[in-house]
Amino acid sequence: MIIFTEILLALLAYLLGSIPCALIISKTFFNIDIREYGSKNMGATNVLRVLGLKYGIVVFLMDALKAGLIVLFFRVGLINQEVYSHIHPLVYGIIAIIGHLFPIFAKFKGGKGVACAAGIFACYAPLHFLIAISIFIIVFLIFRYVSVASLTAVPSSIPISLILKINGKVDIGLVIFCVIASIFIIIAHRKNIVRLLTKKESKTTVKNKGSIAESTFNKKPTIIYEEKPQVVIRIKKQK
Repeated sequence: MIIFTEILLALLAYLLGSIPCALIISKTFFNIDIREYGSKNMGATNVLRVLGLKYGIVVFLMDALKAGLIVLFFRVGLINQEVYSHIHPLVYGIIAIIGHLFPIFAKFKGGKGVACAAGIFACYAPLHFLIAISIFIIVFLIFRYVSVASLTAVPSSIPISLILKINGKVDIGLVIFCVIASIFIIIAHRKNIVRLLTKKESKTTVKNKGSIAESTFNKKPTIIYEEKPQVVIRIKKQK
């Protein structure tokens, strides 16, 4: 029974991770495919740039929640502790990140996993998360590159998890999760790293309205009236 539950939870974690939150938001509120705009990525950063701050925050929170949900259930005791003793709950977090990176609902092309890693970290170790997110914010405010902030904050979770103990000891499962999550994040940002090295990476400016909202959806539709030519038929009278 425990093995069946573990398999079921693993499948659920992947399916939750596969939910394309950015695509759902862009389709629902703007009737566009976010994969065709901006960086063409299904992440919160691209949503922020294209659709605006409000929608970027919503997508970030949705991605964080979907990835951290099962971990949260473990932490609050909604899942049997026997399952906990067999498989570390952060394993399901890793599976959720894999689902986000390779979503079955979006042709296996997803986001970069930063929001997912943050959500899992927050659900499992809130204090550790607060330190890591503080690092992210500080680095972003200094450099204005989300990629730099992500590539700094996520790997920083490794020393944080080694220094800050949980229940009086280092949580090896958390350390391993941080290492794996960091590897995923670095690989997912490989193109960003190349652009940073070649000084072609774009800085992120936080705006209430994204590029699409400003350029397209705020414009009033122009109605063009075409005047149809009149056809005159003359009938000659026969003498």
